[in-house]
Amino acid sequence: MSSWIDFYNTIKADEWPDCQNEDDFDLLPEEIKSECINNYNYVPGSFNLKSQISNLLETNKSFCVLPFVHLFVNETNDIAYCCHAKFLKKHTPNFDFIEDDDYNDVRTKMKQGTKVPKFCNTCYEVEKHNGESYRMLATKEWLTKLQTSDVDKIDSKLVYYDVRNDSLCNLNCRMCDPKSSTQLQKEYKEMGIPFNINYNKSKLNEIVNYDTVEKIYIAGGEPTIMPEVSKLLTKCIENNRTDLDLTLLTNGTNVNSKFESLLRQLTNVNLTLSIDGYDEVNRYIRWPSDWKTITNNIEKLKQITPRICVNVTVSILNITRLYELVKFLESVLPNPPTILLNECMVGINDYYVPFNFPNNNLALDKLSLLKETYSYKNEDYFKNKVDYFLNVFQQNTSNIDTLRNFFIFNDKLDNHRGIYLRDVIPELEQFRKLTNE
Repeated sequence: MSSWIDFYNTIKADEWPDCQNEDDFDLLPEEIKSECINNYNYVPGSFNLKSQISNLLETNKSFCVLPFVHLFVNETNDIAYCCHAKFLKKHTPNFDFIEDDDYNDVRTKMKQGTKVPKFCNTCYEVEKHNGESYRMLATKEWLTKLQTSDVDKIDSKLVYYDVRNDSLCNLNCRMCDPKSSTQLQKEYKEMGIPFNINYNKSKLNEIVNYDTVEKIYIAGGEPTIMPEVSKLLTKCIENNRTDLDLTLLTNGTNVNSKFESLLRQLTNVNLTLSIDGYDEVNRYIRWPSDWKTITNNIEKLKQITPRICVNVTVSILNITRLYELVKFLESVLPNPPTILLNECMVGINDYYVPFNFPNNNLALDKLSLLKETYSYKNEDYFKNKVDYFLNVFQQNTSNIDTLRNFFIFNDKLDNHRGIYLRDVIPELEQFRKLTNE
């Protein structure tokens, strides 16, 4: 989200020419102040702090606020410092977020500026290519909330939960894995594709402390069909915590009346839709999603909250198709649109990493189209991410063996589902010939 000064600079500059910096915020009319605070996440006094936090991230390449405020627990009860980090250990009833030795060791190293590549290399790789990593985004958000840029003043307090307690899902997304989708588990079994899951489900409602929680991030699986998530929403209502920051990730295919009713009772709901392509491209990637259902549900969800954004998992499949999707999303999302581009990561399903795309020039041509979009011109994070992809593809070297393995695996899914790459994404299909040379 933009700060109030970005809002002023891009939309209102001609109306209030005297407003040039943080101290001028009080010169704005009350209704504009309210809009800045409510819709642009502006915290009075944060403009100068913003530059101080940026300086911290520039001088300390290790520090991340998440191990101080955040707990991630996945579907198989694995703990990590965040959803992008390598797993640390299993969660147990005796886990103590404040006193845990592993957490305290990482906290000390991060304050000292010592990197921890064993767990956090994903962010370091993004930053190596001048991208804005999750470490940077989360630290900016939470240090602004904490109103400090001094790492020595940051105490450990668990206020932010990302607990993914179930893999119950209604889609078979190609870049996903069976651990996160019951539909993929079923399909992989039918196809004879081996996978190993040692389930010891996390108990979402036993982990969250409703007295101290400030933010909950819910993903899946598909949260709208997960019973434990409905219980959590009900518990938030029963505990008078309808004001907490609740971010829910959904594929947008299921807006049932019970779930909708629960969401309407919460006052700070943020919805993130997972959409990876326009129309048939999304259906091919997020099989077997229906485009008309998704577009209808976007309109329904806009009636529940204006805080809707879209997360696009960028992969080898859609790296050339992002422009048409972004243009569509900009036309239907609440203004200003927020579109998050996050690449399919190594270690999840390596076949689908976007940088496996075998033609840098084609990828660069298609990615460059994004420079024409509203999001690129007005949203810093979106622009930074596009520039990151462009930077990587300018020096990327694809691996023919990796590409060959992609086609072998992807063909298995195509044949089982009866939908084929050549019909949906022919510009990728044409490079199959490279694997035969």
